[in-house]
Amino acid sequence: MHSKIPVILVTGFLGSGKTTFLRRIAESHPTDRLIFLVNELAETDVDGDTLAATGTPTQSVIGGSLFCECKAADFVRIMRETVRPAHAEEPVEAVIIETSGMANPDAIGTLMGAHRLSADFEIRCIATVVAPAKFQKLLPNLPVLQNQIRSSDWIIINKTDTATAETVEAVEATIRALNSTARITRAEYCRCEFQIPSTQPNLPSEPLATCAANPFDTVSITWPADQSIETARKWLRETPADILRIKGQIETPEGHWHIERSPDGESIEAAKPLAQPRLVCIAHEKDQNMLERIRARFASTPNNSLP
Repeated sequence: MHSKIPVILVTGFLGSGKTTFLRRIAESHPTDRLIFLVNELAETDVDGDTLAATGTPTQSVIGGSLFCECKAADFVRIMRETVRPAHAEEPVEAVIIETSGMANPDAIGTLMGAHRLSADFEIRCIATVVAPAKFQKLLPNLPVLQNQIRSSDWIIINKTDTATAETVEAVEATIRALNSTARITRAEYCRCEFQIPSTQPNLPSEPLATCAANPFDTVSITWPADQSIETARKWLRETPADILRIKGQIETPEGHWHIERSPDGESIEAAKPLAQPRLVCIAHEKDQNMLERIRARFASTPNNSLP
């Protein structure tokens, strides 16, 4: 009987630090043969490009959740036609899957079983990354966040440096009320020890979501290259908080920058240039009009000057 390929599923809401967690894994396991599989709600593969820069082989499922009926086939194809042959050629220590921030992992057991992936792969851990600062405010209105917590056997309270000790304690108590058995780790910048578990947790096996069930929308934009980084900072400050996530890379006269904005804050860091720097903006479908205004604003700047 051949050994199954370990799979680590990493979930967490927008901006919690999932991509940072995968980068930490790559940094702390430089000799391990890992494969990253990144799931993006948007059609633009921002996180995949970021993780590929680590040198770890990276595959992507874009344009929806891999737990949705319309994207599950893409996931199954990659696992069968790319990961399995790669493992046959040279053993893979683990496949690390970063789900979309809006993905509900409750269907992971169904996805593995119905498509017979469980013959070759074994989920060893479902880890959820949580950002504490706005967690208590977001949780009541986001069933997907509640499901991510309930489905996990390891929960990382990340960005503890962005919240008070009292807030972190309250978040941990709330998590415990939702999931009394999960291991909880506190971290800054996802700095925490990671080892591939040897046993398989109990997997939730709810039905796959329908394509119409996703309540979030995205737009992808290109920043005008002649606009300064200070203009970008001003635009980020002025963009309404209803735009839940802005992430990607921009080019300015001062260089290339990696942009991150989530309910917990924003960061702008110098970055290595990408061939096609793009920003992805994500909002709830009720705020689609805001996304359309952003799309129109940037689509109407052919001369690379913001209105």
